[in-house]
Amino acid sequence: MAFEIGDVVRIRGQTYTYKVIAITNSLVTILIVNPQPDGTVLTFSPICLQSVDESRIEKVEDGG
Repeated sequence: MAFEIGDVVRIRGQTYTYKVIAITNSLVTILIVNPQPDGTVLTFSPICLQSVDESRIEKVEDGG
């Protein structure tokens, strides 16, 4: 699946949503979205900024 900068995604099997901020080949850098769809605001932690293989993420449908 092709991702674009600005896409809202989640890591498969997780609930947090991220925004795509960079793409290099199949490696996608994602930044946590605040607030989350349920209104939760997450504090900065190591999971807030990650680079993952595109096969590990999926686009979030409209509405979270």
